[in-house]
Formats: sequence, C-alpha cells, structure tokens
Amino acid sequence: MRFLHLTLALLLSVTITHAQYSKWDRVWNYKTYRTAFTFSNPLGGAVKAGGGVEHRLGNFSYMASYYIYNGAYPGAMSDLDLRIYQNRHYEHSIRRKWSYQNFYYLRGFYGIAAFDGDRMLLFDYPKNITWDYLLYYGGAAGIGRRYSRGAFFITVKAGLRGTLVDEMEEQAKPLYRLFYFTGPGSVFELNFQTGLQI
Repeated sequence: MRFLHLTLALLLSVTITHAQYSKWDRVWNYKTYRTAFTFSNPLGGAVKAGGGVEHRLGNFSYMASYYIYNGAYPGAMSDLDLRIYQNRHYEHSIRRKWSYQNFYYLRGFYGIAAFDGDRMLLFDYPKNITWDYLLYYGGAAGIGRRYSRGAFFITVKAGLRGTLVDEMEEQAKPLYRLFYFTGPGSVFELNFQTGLQI
C-alpha cells in the first residue's frame, strides 16, 4: 500500500512539473547571492526546528546547520551541507521576480537522539517507555531546487541518507527500529527550507 502511495505521488509530481516547465525560461544574466540564512520547514516546527548559514562561491556553496528534534526521537543534529549548483538558471515567464536553479548536494551530520514512547502510541509502542540519548552520525546525497524572489528563497531537496548509531544496546534496538524511517536517521529525506539571502 505504501508503494502505491509513493508511485501515485511520483506520477503526480512529474505531471505538475511537466505542466509548469513551459512557463520557465532559461536566463543568462542573474544575480547570485553570497550569504543565506536558512530556516527549517515552519510547518514542521512542532517536530523539528533550526536552521543554518550558507555561503556561496560561484556555483559551489557550503552550509553549516543545527536542528532540534522534539518528536518520538528528541535530540539535536549538526550538519555540513556541500552543494554544486547547475549553470542553468530559469526565470518564470509571467512572474519575472521568481527564478530557480537546480543543485546536487552531499551532507555529513552527527547528533544525539533519545526515545519517547508516549509519542509512538500510533505505532503500538507501550506508554512510559523512554531511552537515554544515543550518538549517531552519517551522510546523505541528493538533488534539490532553489526558488528565489529577491532576498527571499525556498529550497526543496530529496535524497538518500545513511545513518550509524554508536554502541546501541540490545534492549534499545526494538525502540529505535522506526528511527530509520520516521526519525532523524530516516533512509529517505525530503526537506523543505526557507530563508533570506544577501
């Protein structure tokens, strides 16, 4: 059932992307920002909050970020995001103030994650079960798109993530099995960020 939902979502996104493609024209002269202040998805603020600072040098950029998680696996994460932007830059044919540029990214991260069973009742976890913080680290790679309008921007990126948890005890393994699907160690990542650029 989950595969069917993912397939339908992919087909819908391809259809929407194809319909919108004709409204974007490639431009050759565009202003490139130097520094950007990024904030995590404001709609997910109850589960994840934080942000970072990105510095850009031509089509290469690096960003250091810090996030706090408040969900079933509360904790914190720091990361370093390296991006290579494509040379092609597109501007909307009607709304000329909007433009976008695609990029590829590599990301290394580390953090700590505890476990709060009261937030996992939907997945049949028992109440009042907790576990102390564990250290984790890993890397991610993927693609993204940055939409800009003056000093404001929105970034959407998707990729694959590999995460290792340091010295997990046998008793904790059943509690952290969803850490690789819903938590900060999830194998698939889809991030939405917004911010200001100068």
